[in-house]
Amino acid sequence: MKAPEGIPGDLFDGYSMDGLAQMEYNYANDCSDETQAMINAGFTKEAFETSLQRVKRREQNYYGPTDTWLYEALEKHPIKGKNVCLMGSTYPWYEALVIEHGAETCTVIEYSPRESFHEKIVYLQPHEVTPQHKFDACFSISSYEHDGLGRYGDPLNVDGDLEAMKSTKNLLVPDGLLYLSIPVGRDKVVFNVHRVYGVNRMPLLLEGWETVAQFGFSPESFTNNQNGMHGTPYQPVYVLK
Repeated sequence: MKAPEGIPGDLFDGYSMDGLAQMEYNYANDCSDETQAMINAGFTKEAFETSLQRVKRREQNYYGPTDTWLYEALEKHPIKGKNVCLMGSTYPWYEALVIEHGAETCTVIEYSPRESFHEKIVYLQPHEVTPQHKFDACFSISSYEHDGLGRYGDPLNVDGDLEAMKSTKNLLVPDGLLYLSIPVGRDKVVFNVHRVYGVNRMPLLLEGWETVAQFGFSPESFTNNQNGMHGTPYQPVYVLK
């Protein structure tokens, strides 16, 4: 499989929000056999166990301060004994994080097939999710900003991220919580890699959700234009219901 390299002309205005979002271009083909083989090679029980030890020490992984903010969020809004859903995974870091914080189960919804290496972790592909699947909490850590860009083999959809947020409501029990982390800055689409959420796109993403708490966010972050491909991304944590 090959991810799309360009935006079809009839979709450009939708992705750019009629000019409200800056457009940049990069390319990632994370649905290719080669990339998936590389991801699978690192997706091991040993990687999970190592991640568990690092989480115990409250270390940061790829997203840097996002993990520190997530530790803080889980202190104030714990998940001990709860059934948890994790949106997407290319490395078992967040599986380790939720298990270490006492989750009863962790169900990971991921486009690519994965094999479980822990009795409390189950991997499902999107077509395997049914209306009977309900969770006390869901985690989307740097996931929804990719939806609809084709990077991971998903179909092009200018509102893929908004639809993913709405569908999450169907997975949560009443008063269930969503722990969300996405790139924040000036509105931008880096095609086909990710979106950055600013004053125009963020309200659309959060429509219908109540913000319970925020960790690491400041309104000044919406003026940041550096959340592109390079450096540690700025991704605060939101607790929503």
